[in-house]
Amino acid sequence: MFFIWKKRIKDDDMDNETLGVTIFIACVSLICLITFSLDIPCALRGGQEMYVNELPSYIGFGRFRRTITDNEELKHLNGCIWDAYEKYGNYHIRYTKITRIVLDIEKLD
Repeated sequence: MFFIWKKRIKDDDMDNETLGVTIFIACVSLICLITFSLDIPCALRGGQEMYVNELPSYIGFGRFRRTITDNEELKHLNGCIWDAYEKYGNYHIRYTKITRIVLDIEKLD
């Protein structure tokens, strides 16, 4: 991509606005790729672990839905539907370190 940009800049085929937008999109894509690629080794090792005795609940709907819990770590976990589990019980939760995506929830007896 870099060589294509360099050639187009030399040939003056690309105006400054298009070049700026192209570079911005490339940088944002690179940052997202790096963030998710750093989480892959964590997920392969089993992720971070957390033991809780109460799962959070939701209030609101759609984009205005909030997670209600006293545990600050549970508020920031992503990719889990808490309503699919019983609220009370001993749970083992595994999640990725950076993006905090839930990998697994296991109810302990």
